[in-house]
Amino acid sequence: MPRLTVDGKHFLLDGKRHFLRCVTYGPFPEEAGLKDALELGRIHDSGFDAVRTYGLPGKEFLDEAEKAGLLVLPTHAWAHGCDFFAEASIFEKAKRDLADWLGKQGDHPALGALFVGNEIPSDIARWMGPAKVREKLDELILFAKEHAPTLPVAYASFPTTEFLEPLHADFTAFNLFLEDPEALKNYLARLHHIAGDRPVMVTEFGLDTQRNSEQMQAELLSQALVLCEEEGLAGCALYAWSDHWFNSGRSMDEWSFGLTRRDRSAKPILGRLPNSAASALTDFPKFSVIICTRNGAGRLALCLEAARALEYPDFEIMVVNDGSTDRTKSFLDQQEGIRVIHLEPCGLSAARNRGAVEATGDILAYTDDDCQVDPHWLSELARVFLRSEAAAVGGPNLSPPIESLSLALTTAAPGAPTHVMLSDREAEHLPGCNIAVRKEAFERVGGFDEIFHVAGDDVDFCWRLRDAEMTLGFSPAAFVWHHRRATPWRYLKQQMGYGKAEALLFTKQPQRFGEGGIRWAGSVYQGGALGVQTGDFLYTGPTGEAPYQSLALTRQPERGLAHQFDTAWPRFLLNVLSLLSVRLRCWTRLRYGGRGRPERIIVSEEAPPRPNRSLTLWHGEGRGRHHFYQALQENGWGPCADHDWDLQLGDARLFAATEQSGTSSNRTFVRLHAPTSLISSLIVIARDLGFQKEA
Repeated sequence: MPRLTVDGKHFLLDGKRHFLRCVTYGPFPEEAGLKDALELGRIHDSGFDAVRTYGLPGKEFLDEAEKAGLLVLPTHAWAHGCDFFAEASIFEKAKRDLADWLGKQGDHPALGALFVGNEIPSDIARWMGPAKVREKLDELILFAKEHAPTLPVAYASFPTTEFLEPLHADFTAFNLFLEDPEALKNYLARLHHIAGDRPVMVTEFGLDTQRNSEQMQAELLSQALVLCEEEGLAGCALYAWSDHWFNSGRSMDEWSFGLTRRDRSAKPILGRLPNSAASALTDFPKFSVIICTRNGAGRLALCLEAARALEYPDFEIMVVNDGSTDRTKSFLDQQEGIRVIHLEPCGLSAARNRGAVEATGDILAYTDDDCQVDPHWLSELARVFLRSEAAAVGGPNLSPPIESLSLALTTAAPGAPTHVMLSDREAEHLPGCNIAVRKEAFERVGGFDEIFHVAGDDVDFCWRLRDAEMTLGFSPAAFVWHHRRATPWRYLKQQMGYGKAEALLFTKQPQRFGEGGIRWAGSVYQGGALGVQTGDFLYTGPTGEAPYQSLALTRQPERGLAHQFDTAWPRFLLNVLSLLSVRLRCWTRLRYGGRGRPERIIVSEEAPPRPNRSLTLWHGEGRGRHHFYQALQENGWGPCADHDWDLQLGDARLFAATEQSGTSSNRTFVRLHAPTSLISSLIVIARDLGFQKEA
């Protein structure tokens, strides 16, 4: 079977872009009597190409999946719902079990990807420390990569812990249960920004047919598949194949999420699955792809090869040669099927404007000569243009695979051109290496300002579009591969060029600058996954039970070092390079008349621990934190304004977390900042609920 691989924001299967259509499979109670060979064949015949399992399957199951033509996406089901810091043996066992399984099955052709965990409860994550939990997930991901280097690895999260997104995952995986298609569509857009540079897959999406009709399930799940592909996701797993489901040591008969009933008969959804999930474009505005170059002879071959491979029916490719002195002119004169414009040296903005004048397309799509556009770049841009009134649309620019320490450093260092987002769909700024603009909007604002010769023109252009009350759209799947500067010295020269451009921007629009440089109204996205770091503020909602718990940040984390280079010495070099770049960029900005001191780099530290006490409560019939909190609120406790705690009564503070052991017998850990007399009353309340206090 062909291997599943990651390519930018998508999966590739057999070297071609592939939207993964998956269904979750099991675990089943013994009385279900389902035969894997029969069920896997039915799954394939129903239009799926993968199954997700909640355990690490053996060779027999993988062989049956291979016979059925299905990829398997296993989940490592270890005890991460318990405090694996207090009991270190839990994590060590998880690593041993994973290493043993990968040693036996890691090269099986049916394996598609691996999840190192699934939905660590938010209260347990907060109890252990979210940043520490995220680090452990990354440790397990890197451990899996050591044992199976070609297998894509991720962690399946959910909205209540979107802050746990690991740094080193190959793709972002989220379980979602949203019954409103519009809410689903909006959250899918958010997931791309949580993921940063990597693909997104919905790893659970379903609807219970005991509380909803089977017809509603068919309609919603069909819509979900379409929306996931239209929003640029890499795949979607419907939950679940069968109404049979085994969890917490018992058969779950009160829910029916299956696409098939308990008697194996098909529900209406299996007759409603779209053959091709995304709705095809019905209109194809003409694009003019404009590439400006100066002395780019060594870069243009790959750039033009990618542009020629665009899968779109109506576009032209234009190259504007801005007075090159190398062999660029002779190289371009040998190219066929490309419109070439040779100019005397005039600067980047003037070259971009000349391209617009000569263009015959309705939409001007700009990229740079050090970029390679994705084959679906224009199709994804067109999708946003056709469904919105946006004057301009852009997407992310991703770094190609990293093969040297030098590139690892320049890719992870700050200051790369990136998008700035006002919301999940509307941008404040789109970088010039990936921006398309309607020609009438371009002409309305007068194009690019030709005082900008190297950089800064895209920032000024976007500001003028917005000042003219036009909007900038964003397509997360419309990406380009953008090669970073090959050496630290060339990177630092680039940053100084950006500083000079910011000085020009300051002379035009000083009101947009503050003491730290440009004052963006939106959030700056820098390619890293949106995962918690020590000292970050988490929104957890009243009493810590918000269904969507997120980070309060104005900047997306920067791209980290590629995992093969993420060791102590490269980290030190990256810190030095980052500091130098900030200082040099600021110095250049000030030298040419700009404004803004270097922003202080603040290293967050753990807050000093407060004096507190702790209790451990045990319940054998499934009661936990939620029941305990309800009882406390009935006894005068209320939500706490301090985000480190959930409930308060006077000066007393309390936070609790219930472990998920996979059975109905669980412990609830309670952290208190309260006098001894109050603790005694809490124990009484707990005992009234059937809790027992552990010694």
